[in-house]
Amino acid sequence: MKKTLIATTMLVATAGVAAAEVTISGYGRFGAQYVEDRGVGLSDTIISSRLRFNVDATTETDAGVTFGARLRFQNDDGDTQTVGNNAKFSASFSGFTVSVGNVDTAFDSVALTYDSEMGYEDSSFGDSQASFFAYASKAIPAGAAGYMGVAATYSFGDANFYFSYVNPDQRVSTLPVGTNEEVGLAFDYSVGQFKIAAAYTADAAGIADNDIAFLGAAYAISDVANVGLNYYDNGTIAGVDVGDQVTLYGNYTFGATTVRAYASDLEGASNTAFGIGADYALGEGTRLSGSIQSGFASETVADLGVRFNF
Repeated sequence: MKKTLIATTMLVATAGVAAAEVTISGYGRFGAQYVEDRGVGLSDTIISSRLRFNVDATTETDAGVTFGARLRFQNDDGDTQTVGNNAKFSASFSGFTVSVGNVDTAFDSVALTYDSEMGYEDSSFGDSQASFFAYASKAIPAGAAGYMGVAATYSFGDANFYFSYVNPDQRVSTLPVGTNEEVGLAFDYSVGQFKIAAAYTADAAGIADNDIAFLGAAYAISDVANVGLNYYDNGTIAGVDVGDQVTLYGNYTFGATTVRAYASDLEGASNTAFGIGADYALGEGTRLSGSIQSGFASETVADLGVRFNF
């Protein structure tokens, strides 16, 4: 997902050179969300909302190494309070970045994997149905106080390389039976109108033998049209194969309007999932978006609302 326009910047300068920078960025979204048969006693249609603030702090050494840290504060509809997450720390130099803490993982960072998403909530049944670790917007998964990640990215021209390692609990010498460290690798590359991406993660989400993979390709037919095809091996959980998945998606822009569509087939599922949606750009990072989607069990979801970046 796209990151951010800077809203607030504070500079600490010495001798006319910026030594440190703190920025606040994020987005807000609100609108109507429909989920068919949401649950016993629950309304199918609600007002869904989210407000997110990213607080990023960086400083650059005399040698040109940039050290940074990020905290996120987020409030979703139904939350009783606005909460922060666990910190991520980083060091960057000449296209190479190393992060520790609540890191962005390789599988979650690689290009194309979320390109079928639509609506003001940016959702899609075409996303991978696998379980894997990712940057946690709120609490660390399962409240594991010992959760610790290490990640590295390297960008060279139009190529990006990703590595991540997550220990579900670094405090213990031996993890519980059935739990392992997650290790991920990913790569994406753009050339002309084509973009390709691949990712592999061993013991995804810390689940032993839950190995997952992703392959994706996209083609820009023109400046206003794009098609893509994603393949996911969704791994195995508790001895059950989640199933391979293939998602075909595309979008077309005319004027301020972008229309979107996807279809996704999941091995073993009752039905093919699909969705259609549209965005209308209001300017300055703001859009009106809506979608209607049908899931693998023919469940229907829909949304219509506004998202704005800051």
